[in-house]
Amino acid sequence: MNIEVRLFASLRRYLPSSASATSARMDMPAGATIADVLEKLGIPAGAAHMTLVNGSQEPNRDRQLEDGCTLSVLPPVAGG
Repeated sequence: MNIEVRLFASLRRYLPSSASATSARMDMPAGATIADVLEKLGIPAGAAHMTLVNGSQEPNRDRQLEDGCTLSVLPPVAGG
């Protein structure tokens, strides 16, 4: 299956070299989960604070993704 992955802020460094500035298309096996995508990109568990699937927040990293979906990943926010 083919998905779009969008990484924000400090997570952009994990995008593949073939990616645009903020996103990449990825081929993943059928039944792949959010956790599978994060692992394939080499994103450490604590670095991905929030994940969204097709614009809706999805805290369950074991959620299976579907062909054509968009996974957005945001790091923890700091500041004040």
